[in-house]
Amino acid sequence: MTRHDHQVDTGGVSALLEGLSSRFDGEGAGRSKDDGKPSGRHDGKPSQETVSRSKFTALLSEPDALAFDELAMVLRRRTGRRVDKAEVLRAMIAAALDDPAVLEPLVRKLRRGSEA
Repeated sequence: MTRHDHQVDTGGVSALLEGLSSRFDGEGAGRSKDDGKPSGRHDGKPSQETVSRSKFTALLSEPDALAFDELAMVLRRRTGRRVDKAEVLRAMIAAALDDPAVLEPLVRKLRRGSEA
């Protein structure tokens, strides 16, 4: 058997990667992705709140996840703007704490059990 040496020109790949890296703020050469500043929203606009936040995970059944998706879509249509699910949760919490008409149905549902 003979041995074949092959040379691969990666110059085009390097140029492509360099071009792509310049499209993403904070990730180019000499810039750290985690600079300690609050991250912007996915749409490039800064978030409205600069307070620190805690990350939570919610495990939802498939029907509950679909209902949450539907709620988010209804709210997007009714507000006429993009509303992300974290914003929906924050609004729900605020509404429940501010308005007894929102809080009481939650209390009744939770007294009956989470599956009620």
